[in-house]
Parts: sequence; structure tokens; C-alpha cells
Amino acid sequence: MTVEVRLLGPVELVVDGVPATPGGLRPRAVLAVLAAAGEAPVNADRLAEAIYSDTGKPASRATVQVHVHNLRQNLGAYGGSLLHGPAGYRLLGVHADIREAEDAIGRARAAERARDGEGAAAGYRRALAVWRGPFCADLPDHAAFDPARGLYAEMRWEALEARLAADLRAGDVPGLVRELEDLVSEHPLRERFWGQLMVALYQEGRQAEALDRFRQARRVLAEEAGVDPGPALRELERAVLAHAGTATLLRVAAPGAAGAGRPTLTWVDGAGRARLRELPALGRLAIGRDASADVALRHDGAVSRAHAEITVGEGGTVLVDLGSRNGTFHNGERIAGPVPLAPGDVVRCGDTVLAVTSGGAAVSPVDGTTR
Repeated sequence: MTVEVRLLGPVELVVDGVPATPGGLRPRAVLAVLAAAGEAPVNADRLAEAIYSDTGKPASRATVQVHVHNLRQNLGAYGGSLLHGPAGYRLLGVHADIREAEDAIGRARAAERARDGEGAAAGYRRALAVWRGPFCADLPDHAAFDPARGLYAEMRWEALEARLAADLRAGDVPGLVRELEDLVSEHPLRERFWGQLMVALYQEGRQAEALDRFRQARRVLAEEAGVDPGPALRELERAVLAHAGTATLLRVAAPGAAGAGRPTLTWVDGAGRARLRELPALGRLAIGRDASADVALRHDGAVSRAHAEITVGEGGTVLVDLGSRNGTFHNGERIAGPVPLAPGDVVRCGDTVLAVTSGGAAVSPVDGTTR
């Protein structure tokens, strides 16, 4: 007996195994906003803006109430799980595919840390299979979902790059070069794909072709973005020229490798806006509901005033919970002590998901305070 909401692709609602997706764009937008919020309340004004964010004209309170009523009808016996209170509307007890993807990435990351390359690659494949398309793919003109689209797109890229890295470590994966050739063709400004293609070619003894791909990447980046290859790609070229061992190339091309850009926290705030905060080169980053926190999640009632802290030191980056009421989750697991943090990891504080990316996420940088 379950209620499933699928957001990674067209919006879908499944009640006890039976499709119950609302027929119109507006009701699906209501469902998407509430499901994406976890169980955090969404105030009526935000809901009104999201429903008609493809027009720029917020809905009236009466219209919001009509759509909420209709959604309760779609939920059938579970209509009572859509609650309204002083803080807004809440949708409780649903199984959302965005949480499934986060948990699958977490299991893959755990396998990676345990040096289970085969298990990591399989885990990333399971996570990637959850994506049926972009976040709320059937609501492309609803600007309210653009920040979440950017967040989950970046999470998917990180998972795909990690899966490719696991395949490269395993070696001799059929079709890997062809897949990477397709990826650099479709996404020519994504440098890590170029680096992974160079490694795949080098593993097959095709050094000249690997160097040719570097020259091609340099030309594309200059022509389309006006930039030179980053430090990681340049170091990879030097390693290929020096006939370095495969282990060296894998290290240089790995997600989160030195020179790949400073790790960044990416999340969506209570108003549906994208937020981006670079981790410090050295130092601490406080996460909490208090206004003085570096990442102030003031919209999320499930977040404690002083919830968690990220420390960047000479020995690496570490996440700790600060005795929060509802706990801090790292790749789907509640943490009991300090845990290492790296690009590709997913952190959850309360109902807010914070993705750790390699920098350059597909959202605009802003200050770390949310309202």
C-alpha cells in the first residue's frame, strides 16, 4: 500500500500500483512542488507562484485550494496525507523517486569506499536507471522548477562520471570508448568526459588518439567557451605524453581529482531558488536554521539551529552532525561521527538535499543564505 511520486522525468503519481497522475499541468505542478519538498511545509504563496510559473502570474488563493482539493481526490484513500496548517501544505508518507535516486547513489558511494568497484558500477547504474528524463520534464516552461532541474541534472552528471570512472578502473568494459565518444559529442564542454575518453583510449593502447582527443577538446573549449582546458585535463595530457601507468591516469581523471575545481554545495531553498556555496579552501562551514549559519536553511523546520558542520583541512573534507534533532544523512545513511565528504556525495539536513559537486554546477552562484 503505497503512494509513489515520480519527478525524474514526466511527473507521475501511482497509488497502490495504479496510475493516478493528474491530467492537467497545474495539478501536476502542485504535486511536484509538494513531493519535492519532502515533508516540509510549502506556503500558499509559493504554491501559487509555482502553479503558474510558466505565465509569470501567480494563481489566486482560491485556485490553489481547488488544485489541492483535486489532488486529494487523485490520492484516493491517501487524501488525508495532504495536510494544511499555519506553515502551509505538506504531503506526507509518499515514496518519491528523487529519494530513491539519492539512496542508490549513497549505496554506490559506500561500495566505492569499500573498494568494491563492481558493486559501485552496478550501484551507479541502478541510480541512473531511476532517471527517466529531466526533473519535471513535462513542465519545461514552469520556471519554478528550473533550480531543481539544475540540481538533479548535476547529481546525474556526477553519478554518470562516477560510474564511468568505476568502469575505467575495472578495465576492458565493452563499448566504453564508443559511449564516451558519444558523450563528448553531445556535451563537448564537459571536460571530465574528455579526460575519461583519453584514459579509455590509452588503456586500449591508442596513445596517439588519446592525445588527438586532448587537442580536439582544447579547440572546442576555445571556440565554444573561450577557455583553455583545466588543470586536470592538462595534467592528463602530460601523463599520456610521459607514458605514465594506467593508475596515474585514473587518479588524474577521477571525479573530484585535484585541479577539478573547488567542491561546491548545491541545493534548492524554500522559495524554490537555486543556491550554491563553495567549500572553503581551509576552514569550517556551518549548516543550520540559525541566520548566522554559513548555509542558513531557515525555511526547513526539520533543520536544527546548529545542525551540521563541514570542515576542510589538510587531511581532507569532513562532515559532522552537531547533535541535530533529526540527524544528518550522508549518502542515505544517518551519520554517528565524522565522515569524509567528496564530490558526488549527497547530504540531507532535515528535508533539504545538498549535493556536493565538483564546482561549475548548472545553477547561478548566490550567497549561502536561504529565506
